[in-house]
Amino acid sequence: MSSSARPLPEGVVPHGDHLLLDNRATPCAVGIIRAARAVRAMAPSAVLEIWTRDRVAPVEIPVWAEREGHQVVRQERGGRWPRRWFVFEVRRAA
Repeated sequence: MSSSARPLPEGVVPHGDHLLLDNRATPCAVGIIRAARAVRAMAPSAVLEIWTRDRVAPVEIPVWAEREGHQVVRQERGGRWPRRWFVFEVRRAA
């Protein structure tokens, strides 16, 4: 992100060559709102990695991304039982 980019929303941090939103302690409805805010603040084609424990996320995040024109480029599980979470990488629409 360049210095002219908008400030990052709360909870979003640089993570390698993309941004990370850790929603593991966030209620499900608030998590998707935070993800939408984060993606709006990003440059076109930038990638947001989302971590969440929301059981509905494997359905909810791909549906939201498709509806908004974004692309889910990775979806998997992270961590170890019993503290596992879902990991998504969403590329913002160009």
